[in-house]
Amino acid sequence: MRADKISLEAKNDYLICAYGARYLKTHREKHFINVTSRKMRELSRILLELKKLEPTIHNLFDALKPKHYDQLVEATKSVANYDTVNDTFDSPTFAMNISTALKQCCDIAIHMVIKNEPSVETATYEASLKTMINLLQSNWRFDVSGRAGNDLNLKKFNKVTIVPLATDLRLLKNYLLLKAGEAVNRLARNAADANAYTTLLETVYCRVILLNRRMQRMFLRTYESSEIKSGAYEEFEEVITEAEKLLIKNLKRVVIRGKRGRGVPVLFSHDIQLHVKELLKVRNNFVPKENPYFFGKPRLTGPIQGYKVIAKYAHACGAKNPQAITCTRLRKHLATLSQLFSLNENEIEQLSNFMGHTPGVHKDAYRLPDDLYQTAKISKLLILMEKGQAGENKGKGLEEITVDLEEDLLEENGCDDEDGEDMEKEEEDQDEKEIREMLSNKTVVSEQKGKKMELPVAVNKKKRILTPWTSAQKQAVTFFFNKNIKMKKAPKRKDCEEIKSLYPELLANKDWLKIKVFIQNAYSKRSK
Repeated sequence: MRADKISLEAKNDYLICAYGARYLKTHREKHFINVTSRKMRELSRILLELKKLEPTIHNLFDALKPKHYDQLVEATKSVANYDTVNDTFDSPTFAMNISTALKQCCDIAIHMVIKNEPSVETATYEASLKTMINLLQSNWRFDVSGRAGNDLNLKKFNKVTIVPLATDLRLLKNYLLLKAGEAVNRLARNAADANAYTTLLETVYCRVILLNRRMQRMFLRTYESSEIKSGAYEEFEEVITEAEKLLIKNLKRVVIRGKRGRGVPVLFSHDIQLHVKELLKVRNNFVPKENPYFFGKPRLTGPIQGYKVIAKYAHACGAKNPQAITCTRLRKHLATLSQLFSLNENEIEQLSNFMGHTPGVHKDAYRLPDDLYQTAKISKLLILMEKGQAGENKGKGLEEITVDLEEDLLEENGCDDEDGEDMEKEEEDQDEKEIREMLSNKTVVSEQKGKKMELPVAVNKKKRILTPWTSAQKQAVTFFFNKNIKMKKAPKRKDCEEIKSLYPELLANKDWLKIKVFIQNAYSKRSK
């Protein structure tokens, strides 16, 4: 631990040390050493604050008595920076989670007491500690965690969910392939090039992350012991497509240990496998034999720090939103986009297992963000009810209901197309009607030489500039939206912008709105 007053207090308290020892027995991976250190420091901070409130407390064992429960609550509020004026916690997570550690410390203390010879004093200590556990279980949520939980939820309500941009992910992948190719060429010329090895190692790691959306610490022996078992499941070949057979043949599946001992699969594409072979050829030149990790850090015995590596290349590739490219947000990206597909319960379970969590966690934590869901889906119901069209969509699900807001936009903006002259004429007739009403209501009467004289109010009418469609433009747009014309369905904005991206020069003078109206007029005239 960091050398300070807090760590010194933790090291000198036998109950805090016993708590850390038990935590490490439960979580045996090396990276949990840092987690254990943090949890021990949290208990130490509580103990230091308790000593200020109650001088008779000398250690954590003394503090875990029912008579000190109120002081424990006050100490927790102080450490979690509780604001008495606004009734809020600056660190609500700490206030919620510390009770679990305190209950575990009570349990450890009970075991320590039981190991002593039975006596009246031993029984008294045991009953006191069990009473403290009962207080923490029954009262803590009213005194601390209830308020802290509300604060935590309030912070999440209006928090913007950031997910990676598809364009950024493509940009990152192309950049990684470029750097990996350069590194392979440099290693081919000089097998002792440490910089080239590091670059290849890091780019392979990032590409595995992009494909799998997560990567726990994997051992080298785990990868080497896993092989592609082609033909091992011949009886299932009839139920999978040719494309799926090709994927099975080219993808290598490695199962690693995930959270709570759960097996988590990791897929390696064919191009990544080729670069892994290049890494393994020269691995002994850079990574010590004592380093068991597949992504072992050169010259050291630990793994590379994945979050730093992914951040490094996210910025280097020139992504528009590099801070959104993290392991956690990539998992969120995969899980939320999976909702666009009609996955059944079995498929959701398989996806959850692949991501290393349960279906419940998938639905609760890795779902379409509430702000996006409420804005994009629930709002459709509200708009239909507002328009009085609820009955027309009876029996439909949220995915089947369509609300074309672009039509409202057309009505507001109008159109200056030559082929939009029908809509334009209606607008002009409406304009003329409004002008006549305005002229009749705004007649100015003045007296000149004893006679009334009407002075008309001049109204400037905006002149529209029509841009004719060329035959090439009409042919391209009609061919692209042939299905829409047959189905008499107006294209969406993204579809119109897609054809503009395909023919940027040809459709340079046509915006998406003009293209949409052209198609609407095309099937409207056919029906007439």
